[in-house]
Amino acid sequence: MDNLTSIAVFRAVVDSGSFAGAADMLGIARSVVSRRVSSLEAEMQTRLLHRTTRRIALTEAGQRFYGRVSEALDAIEEARNEVGSLRDEPSGKLVASVPMSFGLMHVLPAMPAFRRRFPKVELELRFDDRQANLLKDGVDMALRIADLAQSSLVARRLAKVRHVVVASPSYIAKYGAPQHPSDLAERECLVYTLRSSPRRWRFRQGDICQDVDVRGHFEANNSLALREMLFAGMGIAHVPLYLVAHDLQNGQLSPLLEDWQTHDLDLCIVYPTRKHVARTVRAFIAFMEDRIGNPPYWEKAIDGRR
Repeated sequence: MDNLTSIAVFRAVVDSGSFAGAADMLGIARSVVSRRVSSLEAEMQTRLLHRTTRRIALTEAGQRFYGRVSEALDAIEEARNEVGSLRDEPSGKLVASVPMSFGLMHVLPAMPAFRRRFPKVELELRFDDRQANLLKDGVDMALRIADLAQSSLVARRLAKVRHVVVASPSYIAKYGAPQHPSDLAERECLVYTLRSSPRRWRFRQGDICQDVDVRGHFEANNSLALREMLFAGMGIAHVPLYLVAHDLQNGQLSPLLEDWQTHDLDLCIVYPTRKHVARTVRAFIAFMEDRIGNPPYWEKAIDGRR
């Protein structure tokens, strides 16, 4: 712990730009700051800072060390906050953005339990398939289904979202089931327009990848609308499993091309910064992690059916 204190002092010197600034930041004497940094350098047997009468500068070793310890100290602070959030009851306003279909099917039904567990939280859910600008729109956190690697925000991954190709038994009885992804090019397909390439469906089987440009006479920016058209036997759709897991269980819909995989996305909660995350946000994250599970409960239901 003594070494950790010296590391925190070193970081404060770099962040403030001087020993005096670090002393003011930490509320300790300048001599203590100097002693801590010197002790750290002696222990590591390398100089971390160039000192002059006017300024300090990081050595090459100091630059590398600063980058690593900053991440570590942030992680420690986050861990402390998480433990503290277990002790202190969350309260206050929480604005959360959730995707329309997933929010209605899987978030909203869980909110009575959330309210009972955290009665002091004032919850506002915003149902929107657009990706909200958290800071501009006054949103504390957002639940997103996307490629996590492309997000610049702090993100907590909850689960993988598997996609499936499905149709109704009545459609299959009338037109037959496609045997290969290329067959979809000649079928009536229901298109979700908010994808980056709505009419191009990608499939994978081992090392084989196949892109299919589909066609159809119905498209929508809401997956619940596609689900209704599926029930009516109006075509084939490529949809997230969470949307149709129950329908596959009870036989209202049937899976197609099960030997092929489609692109998975991440179900994640994003928020603007890792520092000073509100207890309300931490509470919501922990609640949804426990509620959804990993693998998510809709995956378990389908696996149990097989």
